[in-house]
Amino acid sequence: MKWINRQSPQHRKREKELVQASGRVTVTIARYKNMSEEIQAEIQRNRFAKYLVYDRGDHHAH
Repeated sequence: MKWINRQSPQHRKREKELVQASGRVTVTIARYKNMSEEIQAEIQRNRFAKYLVYDRGDHHAH
C-alpha cells in the first residue's frame, strides 16, 4: 500500500477524500444522536409522550 501511495498522487488524493468523508459521516451521526437524545428528554419533561404515536419504520417485518 505504501508503494501505491508513493507512486500515485491521485491515490493519495482519493485516500484523503475518503478520510474527510468518513469524518463528516462520524460528525453527522454524533449530531443526530445528540439531537435525538435532546428530543427524547424534552418529551419526557413535557409528559406528552403518551399522546404520540411512534412509527419505527419496520412495516416490512413479519
